Amino acid sequence: MSTGRMALALLAAVAVCPASAATLTTTVSKENKTIVMLTGEIVKGDAEKLKAIIQSANEAGRLVSGIRFNSPGGNLLEGVKLASIIRYRKISTVVANGAKCASACFIAFAAGTQKFASYTASVGVHAATDSVGRESGDATASMARIVKELGVPEGIVGKMVVTRPDDMVWLGPDDLRSMGTSMTGKPAQVPTDQSIASQPPMQLAPSAKAVVPQPGPKTWSDVVNAAFAISQKQNSGKPQTGRQCQPQLKICTTAIFFKGEDGKDIMVMATEDMNGKHLQHEICSFNDFQDVRTCVDWEDHSTHRDMKNAKGDWEKVTDE
Repeated sequence: MSTGRMALALLAAVAVCPASAATLTTTVSKENKTIVMLTGEIVKGDAEKLKAIIQSANEAGRLVSGIRFNSPGGNLLEGVKLASIIRYRKISTVVANGAKCASACFIAFAAGTQKFASYTASVGVHAATDSVGRESGDATASMARIVKELGVPEGIVGKMVVTRPDDMVWLGPDDLRSMGTSMTGKPAQVPTDQSIASQPPMQLAPSAKAVVPQPGPKTWSDVVNAAFAISQKQNSGKPQTGRQCQPQLKICTTAIFFKGEDGKDIMVMATEDMNGKHLQHEICSFNDFQDVRTCVDWEDHSTHRDMKNAKGDWEKVTDE
């Protein structure tokens, strides 16, 4: 299914924001090509503005070669429409020095025939909401399918689906390179809030009754970022992720796996209901036989132990 057709599937699920549209301005490069700058929140009508700019440039004998983003996101459907235009017209996408491109903007950025991001830029992803601002599993699943078609690897898609819509996972240089992005500027200029991805995400305290951050992720997106980075490093650049649904419980779980400093397997897991609403965030440590796990709830720090039954399903055996 094409990106344009998939966009139609999102129509009933995504929010149409009443905010003012993004500002689209242009400049002409030394090579006599038009560069578009999109600044602000993406809303309905922005794709038509881009079409008009392309038409005007073509009538003047110029091609639109690139689009620079500085946007926090906005309307998901409009982001998909922008992506469709960018992909069809073979336009390069850029997030320049100090600029931001998150949420719906990320979809448009991912469509670039060539992608460029500064080391000081902020590129972020999270799950989607419906027309009234609630978490939407359907919209998130559609968004995941679209970005996969645009060449976004599973690791980034995994970060997207496990991150609440009111939170954000900021992608590091390795993430961006994995989707074909060329980094610009100096690596030493990486913002402090992105350096968390290179740090150990967490360890379970000896009593397994609380998570002791080392050095201390402050949000769930920090945990996801750090777990993803370690799993990626431990698995030759391909993080180990998984997703499983349990129809009898009407829940689905998405997880990232890596090994802790003690060699134990650790799982960072998000659980959601059938509508995509996040129910629980947990960090679990497994025994050597992989049949007992100790899990800590990220929000309230409560702990429970699970054991596999004869069918291979996990059953809670204790609360601590």
